[in-house]
Amino acid sequence: MQLNLFKASGSNLFNLIAFNLMWVGCVVGREQWLDVVAVAVLAYVTLLLARREVRPVQLLIPALIGICIDSVLTLAGIFEFSSGSRMLPLWLVVLWLAFASALAKSLAVFGKNKLLAACLGAIVFPLNYAVGERLGAVTFAHGQLNALISLSIIWAFCLPLLYTISEGKLERKNVPT
Repeated sequence: MQLNLFKASGSNLFNLIAFNLMWVGCVVGREQWLDVVAVAVLAYVTLLLARREVRPVQLLIPALIGICIDSVLTLAGIFEFSSGSRMLPLWLVVLWLAFASALAKSLAVFGKNKLLAACLGAIVFPLNYAVGERLGAVTFAHGQLNALISLSIIWAFCLPLLYTISEGKLERKNVPT
């Protein structure tokens, strides 16, 4: 039996594995692996769009919201990156696009229950940022506890919102004129 990689690439399991590999590439590799990881993320997103498995709005809007939130946290001095810049590093922008693909595909099941999504946002997002800090990807300028509490509150509200956007429930309906 021949494995059809093109067909398998559309599965939720493949998406989950791909996202985790992209997460590692972005967080561990950061600038050193950025060329390879960015190309992989863009190729995968292009494949999902070409196969019509996701719509552009399902990727772009959640990614932009995540980028904006992390940018505000960086500008506010909560996050610090090795570059010393108040700009979000490019690897984090790429990571948000990778996350948006998982949000729309393999992680979509968690968004069906907004209370569950809020709980996951309050727990999983801060844990991911804490792992990123341990790996040297980010520094919490005002201490880990303060950052994790802030992230928990932000993502308890914002993850259900990202799911709502990804599901297309905020898109304008075609209304006959």
